[in-house]
Amino acid sequence: MPVGDHYAEFSNTLAVSKRLRDKANNPGSGIEDSERFLLYEAIFLRVFRAYENFLEEVFLSYLTGEVDMSGNAIACFVAPRDRGHAREMVVSSQQFLDWTSPSVVMERSGIYINGGEPVRTAIAASQQYLLQAKKIRNHIAHNSKESEREFSKVVLQFLLTPPIQPPSVGEFLIKIPNAGPAKRKEILAYFMESLESTVRAIVVHP
Repeated sequence: MPVGDHYAEFSNTLAVSKRLRDKANNPGSGIEDSERFLLYEAIFLRVFRAYENFLEEVFLSYLTGEVDMSGNAIACFVAPRDRGHAREMVVSSQQFLDWTSPSVVMERSGIYINGGEPVRTAIAASQQYLLQAKKIRNHIAHNSKESEREFSKVVLQFLLTPPIQPPSVGEFLIKIPNAGPAKRKEILAYFMESLESTVRAIVVHP
């Protein structure tokens, strides 16, 4: 599948998620705050999963000779028979492919792609927010003491002062801080826009 098709799939998921968020915030929706918080968590999880899926599919596309959306060929160190073979090569002895850790993705890019581009630079420029997004995603998925501890660090990075009552993930994502990384912007919107920017950098390379 061409790289542009994977980009379109991610963009479609993002568009649907934005429409759902807008409907949830419509004054006439009848949705209560607790329901809205839950919906925000589901939206975040779905968009982040779409990012993970996109990253894997585009990486395999590059290994099998697909060009980026600018028409640039990607020089790779391997020549797999097909997409399935490419995935087997990348998985190797691992139990699963981790696309959530920036350092892992950058290292993988350097191993399989000559110079690691355009993946490595796009991920390197996005490291800080991707690590934050991973911690949010983990807390939604696991809700453990360990994930809560890491999530609380993200809350402090965005709100700058510890809240009196620790927010749920959904309650956090709906906030619009006056300072910090998402200054005067809804936190969910900040992450959605950031992921969109990273995804585009991976497929549109000057």
